[in-house]
Amino acid sequence: MQITKTKPPEEWSGAYLLECTHCLGRAYIDYLMYCNFIKDMPDGRVKIKVFGSRFSMTGSRIRYVDKTRICESSILDKFNLAWRKQ
Repeated sequence: MQITKTKPPEEWSGAYLLECTHCLGRAYIDYLMYCNFIKDMPDGRVKIKVFGSRFSMTGSRIRYVDKTRICESSILDKFNLAWRKQ
């Protein structure tokens, strides 16, 4: 699992992350993206605001994803992130 080493976006609430997978033929890359929970949808999905893209922290988008793809930010403790220690 990968996450960008830069500081998170200012708008990020600090509560949730989106689990993503990028497939390259048979290989795949798992990574995390910063997101804010907006609301539960009637069909079981959640509405979230995702920040940046796989390589940068610029911009944001509204996405509708399955609840299982959202994880709490406590998962960041296993990464050695300098900004997290402050």
